[in-house]
Amino acid sequence: MSATPDAVAAPPAQRNGARSPAARSLAGYARWRWWELALFAALPLSWLLLPAQALLLNEIAIVALFAISLDLVLGYAGIVTLGHSAFFGIGAYAAGIFSIHVIGEPISGHLVAIVISAVFGLVTGAMILHTTGVTFLMLTLAIVSVVYEWANKAKWLTGGDDGL
Repeated sequence: MSATPDAVAAPPAQRNGARSPAARSLAGYARWRWWELALFAALPLSWLLLPAQALLLNEIAIVALFAISLDLVLGYAGIVTLGHSAFFGIGAYAAGIFSIHVIGEPISGHLVAIVISAVFGLVTGAMILHTTGVTFLMLTLAIVSVVYEWANKAKWLTGGDDGL
């Protein structure tokens, strides 16, 4: 009776289903701590308990969403980028303009935002696909800066800096 290649390659501790020390160490980082749960519980309560601070709380939520998206892009894809916030902006403007001019139904607005952001990603991705390192970082920053300025200057579509 011969052993399978997987059983031979795995260390004895892993053959029985036990985790390696490195895996146990990483699993410790994935556990929720009590203060993290308390922060998540306080989040929805803050809008109810502090209605006068709703604008500030919305800005905090937007920045937190941006930070989480940067963590996902950098952590899972390994891509250092400064331009992924342009997708949030393009999607938000697409959903808002669709809501104003076509129909105010939110699911359709989200679908339109996804499609428009995907098309924007295809166009900009074709421009920066073959770059790496600092060049990639600077091109993503340049693209998001151009989109930001265009949205502020396009008063006819977005209402400019005080508009949509």
